Amino acid sequence: MKTLLIVNPTAGQGRPQELLADAEAFTREFVSEIIVTQSSGHAEAAAKRAAENRSADCVLVAGGDGTVNEVLNGLLAGRADDGPTLPMGIIPLGTQNVLAHELGVPRGGFAEITEMVRNGRTRDIDVGEAQGRYFALMAGFGFDAAVVGEIVQPMKELMGPAAYVFGTLGALAKYRSTSIKLTLDSEEIRTEAFLVVVANSALYAYHQIKLAPFAVVDDGWLDICVFERAPMDRVGFVTQIMAALAGRHLKDPRVRYYRARRIQIESDPPVQGQLDGDMYHYTPMTITLEPRALRVLVP
Repeated sequence: MKTLLIVNPTAGQGRPQELLADAEAFTREFVSEIIVTQSSGHAEAAAKRAAENRSADCVLVAGGDGTVNEVLNGLLAGRADDGPTLPMGIIPLGTQNVLAHELGVPRGGFAEITEMVRNGRTRDIDVGEAQGRYFALMAGFGFDAAVVGEIVQPMKELMGPAAYVFGTLGALAKYRSTSIKLTLDSEEIRTEAFLVVVANSALYAYHQIKLAPFAVVDDGWLDICVFERAPMDRVGFVTQIMAALAGRHLKDPRVRYYRARRIQIESDPPVQGQLDGDMYHYTPMTITLEPRALRVLVP
């Protein structure tokens, strides 16, 4: 089986040379070609080319959730007639690797993935599509996109998960709730909210947090969690977030939970969005579900 390995050398916890040496050793058994990404978009272009040309039977991606998102977008864009993608395997190396954790892929490096690749077991999972861009985990609007905007790449490389703590504090000092209109399939909802998350995965940002605890990556639904404006405004929102960390946020009457296959989100003023942890367009935005469109290797 011809396997393409795409490696993001900046995702190796500050050890790119060691990472690339491990990758070279790994290629001897499994990989026919290795591509080391040089810039944003490189992984996506390589995956799309492999899918269009059928130059590989499988694509492995070594990196974080951002690199994984690039690869899945390339595979989906390059597939034939909207059929199933080339299988994608994840070698988790980034800050959080939420999708790998969701799928039960072991973290630790190339050696730990050997058995998974050798067995070749796959699972077809749903993806969300937001105006031409795909996501496997979540689309967030409002506060969480503001957090992402506070974090720069050098901060992530230096601080790891702690960077999100500082990003959260920075966003809390500035962000305000927003007037939101949601159209969920045929149901219309108007509210004032700090955060709207459209989730394909139960896990969110940190793999310990389940903002959408009933979401399953192959159940044919997107789960929507809305953090409405609480009493005392930002203080109330902090209380909601603390409840989310403890898994008790759905007990708050101002945290709403829905399911839909097509979501239209509008806001006044427009708010920034994020897909799988990377900044995206501002509202308004329409999100649809593509059921079981992405084939992934699993243990």
